[in-house]
Amino acid sequence: MLQKILPFIVFVLLIFTGIVQSQVDRTSRIERTHKVSDGSEIYENTNNYQPKFTSTYFPPVQSAAFYFIFSNTGVFTVYDLQSNGVPNQIWQDPLTPGNVHATFMYSTEAGFASRNCAYLFSNDGGATWTFLGDVPSTDRSGFPSISGYTSGGAVIANHNNANGTTSRTKTYFDAGAGFGVFTESDPGDSPGGPAIWPRVVGIGSDRQVIVASIGGSYTNSSFNGLWSGWAEYPGDQAETYALSVAPNGTVGHAYIGAANGINNNDVYYRSSSDHGLSWTAPERIWDWNEATDSLGCLRGVSLVMGNNNQPYVAFNISLLTLSEFFPETPSSIRLWSPAVNGGTPVIIADQTTVPFFPNRGSVSDAFLPICRPSIGRASSIGGGLFCAYTATTGEYGSDTSAYFAVWCSYSGDNGATWREPDRVTPVTPLRDWRFVSVSQVNNSSVSSISVQMLVQCDSVPGTHVNGSPIGSGEAIGIIANITIGISNISNVVPDDFSLAQNFPNPFNPTTRIRFDIKNTTNVTLKVFNANGQEVAVLVNNEVVTPGTKEVTFTGNNLSSGIYFYTLLAGDFKETKKMLLIK
Repeated sequence: MLQKILPFIVFVLLIFTGIVQSQVDRTSRIERTHKVSDGSEIYENTNNYQPKFTSTYFPPVQSAAFYFIFSNTGVFTVYDLQSNGVPNQIWQDPLTPGNVHATFMYSTEAGFASRNCAYLFSNDGGATWTFLGDVPSTDRSGFPSISGYTSGGAVIANHNNANGTTSRTKTYFDAGAGFGVFTESDPGDSPGGPAIWPRVVGIGSDRQVIVASIGGSYTNSSFNGLWSGWAEYPGDQAETYALSVAPNGTVGHAYIGAANGINNNDVYYRSSSDHGLSWTAPERIWDWNEATDSLGCLRGVSLVMGNNNQPYVAFNISLLTLSEFFPETPSSIRLWSPAVNGGTPVIIADQTTVPFFPNRGSVSDAFLPICRPSIGRASSIGGGLFCAYTATTGEYGSDTSAYFAVWCSYSGDNGATWREPDRVTPVTPLRDWRFVSVSQVNNSSVSSISVQMLVQCDSVPGTHVNGSPIGSGEAIGIIANITIGISNISNVVPDDFSLAQNFPNPFNPTTRIRFDIKNTTNVTLKVFNANGQEVAVLVNNEVVTPGTKEVTFTGNNLSSGIYFYTLLAGDFKETKKMLLIK
């Protein structure tokens, strides 16, 4: 009898174990919610603790490819949810690159009785900052976005209840570069109600395009402050969208699809050639499919229009369902462009290139282990693209919330290839770095790029707005200086000088050239056509330290044919042949 009962007991136990494990698996999932902060925040401050605000000096950080310089703005906050998606809070004037403009949402009061959007201005390329007041100067405002006009004046959008209106999107344009004298423009309520969480782009000297959402997602366009009217599109809400303008005036619009059971977690792109009055049919650039890999986009999407007038959309991808996300599983940063990989998104960063640590503790702010990419371009030189994003560090706070750091990736060939990611923010002192924003256009020369960033640096991890412990946050400016002429591949001192064969060869239109430097010396690297005419100077008599170096050469403006490249390093000289095939 016992022999008959034992198998039955084992069978029952197996079923019970399966049920329990199923419940464990289910409860270990974190609900994916679209709850966003609208002023009715959930926070925990039972002791009415008010932090003291002091700036911390952060020394420069040298990585393999970058030199990062940090600057304190003096704008502090306990309101630590800068964005529900990827913030758009810094703009460098491409015509006057010394002028950098920024906006930052802040509240210095426990409980957030007030909340404002600061306007910050730098006339020394982001080295120092001046607080020029709040925009608007009265009433409650939040979730700002910044761009600018060719006049040099900033254009700021946020939602606010100034002048007795409902809390809704309005825009403000400055009288001149750093004047701080803003004129309000109010597009009114959208068909779904008072649209909030805006993004803005300035075009020329007198046009704006905005996108905002509530009860639907909408775009609007203005000319000299006269609005064309809200137009709905099938997108998700709360800053899951981005705008950018190309050198030729084309406006790009990237967004996550509406949470309607059809377009959930997909990413789309469309464009406008008439300043946002009409748009092309949206192109689905990432398709979430729950039946296959279930990888979709949660909150993080940004866009820049390149110097080649092509769109470049950066977005984060992770395991998702219709109702849940999984903050303790790996995620990745992807890039889409019709000019890259035949229009199939490529990986910029994932757990193989950035150390993976699960995101734990307070996760209602919907952060993934790698997430919220912000992308920008070089102002006018070549195909420089820069993407910054946040990633967990493996360190956790008192409530088990994860600390985040800022990382970045760089491409010198319009996104075709990307360098290994670099950590931007320092390991010590321990801080929570989130909500990084990259200027869409960044000052560049033949040999270097200075990328402008703004980031929130907090004393404790997690988001106090969503219930984490209260901390002291500050807006920190970061300049990423990169020498684009030469990349350092290895610091190992070679036995001799040498010049390697370019790779790939043949190439179209980009190739890489490596060379070894035995001792510190002046280096010149030039490219010539078959007739011996100089067509490019890749390195111009620069002092180069010992090691293995690499230079990227792009032949966009050259015809197919044979070319020669010559390296001069002290008394060393060598020439090799390469083939461009278009």
